[in-house]
Amino acid sequence: MYSYIKGQLADTGENYVVVEAGGVGYELNVSTHCAAALSGRPGAVTVYTRLIVREDDMRLFGFFNREERAMFDMLITVSGLGPKLALAVLSGIRAENLAAALALGDIGALNAVKGVGKKTAERIVLELKDKVGKEYRAADRDMGMGAAPAAANAAGAEDAVMALMTLGYTRAESAAMVAKVRAKSPQGLSLEELVLGALKNS
Repeated sequence: MYSYIKGQLADTGENYVVVEAGGVGYELNVSTHCAAALSGRPGAVTVYTRLIVREDDMRLFGFFNREERAMFDMLITVSGLGPKLALAVLSGIRAENLAAALALGDIGALNAVKGVGKKTAERIVLELKDKVGKEYRAADRDMGMGAAPAAANAAGAEDAVMALMTLGYTRAESAAMVAKVRAKSPQGLSLEELVLGALKNS
């Protein structure tokens, strides 16, 4: 029903924003990443939306970009996973990193999200792993050097993060180390190069 809302950011919280458009203030449930990205932005903002209607409830969810919305749409297809938990997942893992975790079957990354138990994490991976893989292959056909290579790079980075975690670093430390290496070398690096570069700079 609503594809996006463009207007002035009137209010923001950890998991919601209010966008004023046409004299109406729209309250949208958003991920913490989306709220942080929109907070303090000058001028008009564009928030992509999804309206979820239940028997006794109607809520508008907002997303920073189409990719985050697409991942939300995918998450709510998982049996037993409602929109509230789907948003919690997107608050715990950025959409691009979640796609990589699903493609890799990384249950641990999902289990680390607050409110996501091991069984739920396993179910999410089981039901979405193949679907995400198909999306990557479709993107590869349609875009050539577009989304699929980016996803592959993200997957390689996640592998490097996991490798560093096995050496005793926390996820936050590992992610920061890998991000630093990737920032210095924009071209795709192998898993070995990412890990060695991270250890060298630590």
